[in-house]
Amino acid sequence: MARFTISKIKEIAEFLWWKGKITTSQKYLANKFNLTEGQIGELRDTPEYQKEVEFLMLRQRSAEDFEKWLKNHDEEYGNMNGFAKRMGLDPKVIPGMVKSVRKAHTDIAAGKTEVPESIPDPSKNVNLNAEDTIGVGRNSVYLYYDQQKRDSAESEGENVWECKIGMTIQELHTRIYQQTGTPPAERLKIGLHIKTDKHERIERIIHDILKVRGKHIEEGLGTERFLTNPAEVKEICEFIEKT
Repeated sequence: MARFTISKIKEIAEFLWWKGKITTSQKYLANKFNLTEGQIGELRDTPEYQKEVEFLMLRQRSAEDFEKWLKNHDEEYGNMNGFAKRMGLDPKVIPGMVKSVRKAHTDIAAGKTEVPESIPDPSKNVNLNAEDTIGVGRNSVYLYYDQQKRDSAESEGENVWECKIGMTIQELHTRIYQQTGTPPAERLKIGLHIKTDKHERIERIIHDILKVRGKHIEEGLGTERFLTNPAEVKEICEFIEKT
């Protein structure tokens, strides 16, 4: 435990917990939490990390909801291996964790211990307003960027900077939270929100056009980063809608 503080373990466990069904690579986690990939793997092998995940399993669901959660995993996947993979746990430890959480719920019902306070979904506290919203539809294509990178580019006379362009069928802020963590940097800006039911097509064409223009950033993490700006992407989107 000398190498990893409890706060760091909690931070990583909670980040992965709120990622939903998305599995995050160790490379991404290492970059995000300023650790090496080896340290991320070592941290998730500690008993303290396992206990933190177990505590999240307990505190985030009532006994009834916990059983429904287990049943849903069993019906959808046949086991809890997907959850174990997302959290970076050995699937073999999951049955013991489930047994421990069930016992804790029994103790709570018997008045032997207090109900632990749940953690509010942090994505609900993401108050980001898109600078420009266009289109109509249930889903989204979005562009966001780091204000600091925009300021740096503009100070050098550039009108393009690194932007992330993606799509989602989720509520937009929830998706951005899943990608950026708790909380998103204050300087993060949603430059363009495209509401559409053709999210896959629109995102693909935007990516393809920007790649043809030589604006794809290939190095580093992810494949959806481009040297562009909201106005250029909006112009491409308007062209797509006309075709």
